[in-house]
Amino acid sequence: MRNERKLVLVVDDEEDIRAILAETLDNLNFEYLTASDGDEAIACLDEHHDIIDVVICDLKMPRVSGDQVIVYGHEKYPLIPIIILTGFAQLDMALDHMRLGAFDYMTKPFRVKELLFILKRALERRQLQEEKISYQNTLEQRIEEATQALHNQVVQTVSSFILAIEAKDRYTQGHSKRVAEYAGLMAERLGLSKEEQANLIYAAQLHDIGKIGISEQLLNKPGRLNMVEFETIKTHPSKGVKILEPLDFLGHLLPAIEAHHEWFDGSGYPKGLARDKIPFLARIIAVCDTFDAMTSDRSYRKPLPIRVAVKEIQNGSGSQFDPQVVSVFIEMFKEILEPKMLSRKTSER
Repeated sequence: MRNERKLVLVVDDEEDIRAILAETLDNLNFEYLTASDGDEAIACLDEHHDIIDVVICDLKMPRVSGDQVIVYGHEKYPLIPIIILTGFAQLDMALDHMRLGAFDYMTKPFRVKELLFILKRALERRQLQEEKISYQNTLEQRIEEATQALHNQVVQTVSSFILAIEAKDRYTQGHSKRVAEYAGLMAERLGLSKEEQANLIYAAQLHDIGKIGISEQLLNKPGRLNMVEFETIKTHPSKGVKILEPLDFLGHLLPAIEAHHEWFDGSGYPKGLARDKIPFLARIIAVCDTFDAMTSDRSYRKPLPIRVAVKEIQNGSGSQFDPQVVSVFIEMFKEILEPKMLSRKTSER
């Protein structure tokens, strides 16, 4: 409870009733405010709602009735219990008004013991509601803190893994970051939720984590790989899953990481998945990964011009890539990526 003496707002158009209630409340160690009609009551609630503990309100008043005060108070200040004061001892009428939001009712003339009993119950109910809200707020804060801690843990883990990948393969430095950047630019256009967007970016950053399990000599080999070497490279999606499996908080990213080299027509690896069997996030990463690989310097070739790389992406639509993803990538490339990349090249000259 917020203070020792509770404040009651007394609403009645009869001056004698207001005076009797005020005197009674004072004798019972309550503070009080009074209002002579519904308009005044609503104005008083708006001005003093932060200090009013309970409202006692007459029903039959000119202009703005007690019904309207009950509805207004219940909707705008639901923590403040409202006690009906009526000269009509009809239970069905009282119940109707309690359905509007009133806490309880008492009839005129009232008895002091009845008034005190109802006030105590109203204050107890209010205290329980305040404690419930406080508990919910504390719980929400704890959940938010736990979520933020998990987010920080994911960020730190992802960052560490990216450093580990790039330390082994000097030709892919910045690759994971760029793939995540491209994927992030596409995410909203593809209608992904905020949670899906975050998952896409994390999965894109970690898509090559399995290369930690492949020798540096093979990763950095100049020239093209032979068949055996390429088969070894093809194990990196599955190796990535094995590396991340013990980390439960990254488990939801594993399907996208494992499937980022699957082809839309089913001829990719490691499982030969096709079309909708390939996780949607993996289909996005596949396009971004391939584009960045083609436009980056590698041990076996020089980077392709960006428009040539985009043409290759278009040529792969329906076979290697999901046509929907390709369409959005082309749109994003023309509007954002191409001007940005051309500007960067111009500034480097």
